[in-house]
Amino acid sequence: MDEKLREEIGLPDRRGTDCEKWDGLAGLFDREDLLPLWVADMDFKVPACVREALHRAVDHGAFGYYVIPDRYYESILGWEQRRHGTQLQREWIRNAPSVVTGLFHLLQALTEPGDAVLIQTPVYMPFYRIIGDTGRRGVYAPLQEKAGVYTIDLAEFERKIVEENVKAFILCSPHNPVGRVWTQEELEGMLDCCQRHGVQVFADEIHHDLIQPGHCHISAASLWKGAGRPVTLFSASKTFNLAGMKNAILVLPEAEQRARFDRFEQSLGTGEGSTLDYIAVAAAFQGGDAWLDAVLAEVSANYQMMKKALSRFPELTVSPLEGTYLLWIDLGKRVDRGRLHDFMEQDCRIAPDYGHWFYPEGEKGDTHIRLNLAAPQETIRQAAEQLTAALEALH
Repeated sequence: MDEKLREEIGLPDRRGTDCEKWDGLAGLFDREDLLPLWVADMDFKVPACVREALHRAVDHGAFGYYVIPDRYYESILGWEQRRHGTQLQREWIRNAPSVVTGLFHLLQALTEPGDAVLIQTPVYMPFYRIIGDTGRRGVYAPLQEKAGVYTIDLAEFERKIVEENVKAFILCSPHNPVGRVWTQEELEGMLDCCQRHGVQVFADEIHHDLIQPGHCHISAASLWKGAGRPVTLFSASKTFNLAGMKNAILVLPEAEQRARFDRFEQSLGTGEGSTLDYIAVAAAFQGGDAWLDAVLAEVSANYQMMKKALSRFPELTVSPLEGTYLLWIDLGKRVDRGRLHDFMEQDCRIAPDYGHWFYPEGEKGDTHIRLNLAAPQETIRQAAEQLTAALEALH
């Protein structure tokens, strides 16, 4: 990585800044002396263009009512075209405080209470809560795993849709936590099935900018044929480390989808987001390309470093990292499930996300961990040393 860019994205110590990742350790892990590789935010500064735009707004000193400017929408359209070759239209775009909130509102606006909603397990844990809290019914189509690589059983996928009368499918693309970037063939298989059976697709593509070399993200909506296109959700939050800015983008390409969503939003009486949210997002999408390229290079180097360190333990299964910055590792053939938490927190002194968090309530036997690689190489090197030393000490 260019040394100037490395210096630009480098972060000081985040302790004591009310940072959930570091200062929230005691609340979740009951101790503060762990290396936090859990919650999915980055230990990198946001791009200089974002900081400069925010400084200008603060220095101006007025924060009255705000009209979302054209440059906000233009920055989104330009980014998607430039980075992904995806052509969106301004009138399709709606905003939400987060992708999770957006999904919560979309399910209420476009489905009915009691409707069956399909998700593929293991998957991002808030999906379970969203389905339950909206009064919908969760249907699970487990991904198939072989040597750490997860694939889709299309026959089982369709069987669940037919037998459970599924009305909506939440697609996680790229998939969190298993790190897959779905191929065109895989996406077409799922989407064709949904189209045949009248299933509304909600495509959570929040990690779509975080793709490893040799892989290419394809938007689900771009492959759909005819009416009833998928609703797409993404955000600058994962791409540019802006989760605290509370801004997500919802793309509703069908007029009926937009009308129903707008009516629901109106019924809530919610207003637009914060002035600073829109300023930060527009600046990131307009000028953050070089910053993101540098971060992706750092994540790729961290992945190779961790994979090499763990290669000394062939009984472990490290899933290939195709997308996201979250590494999915199965320790089950080395660490007993009953000791997994103690092993990670006491022996390794690392705070990970645990695999069983990504399954439905009641499935507690999983032996995976998810490690956040969006940190300086020094941090990941320390994590690799602590993890491998603890693994060696087991025998």
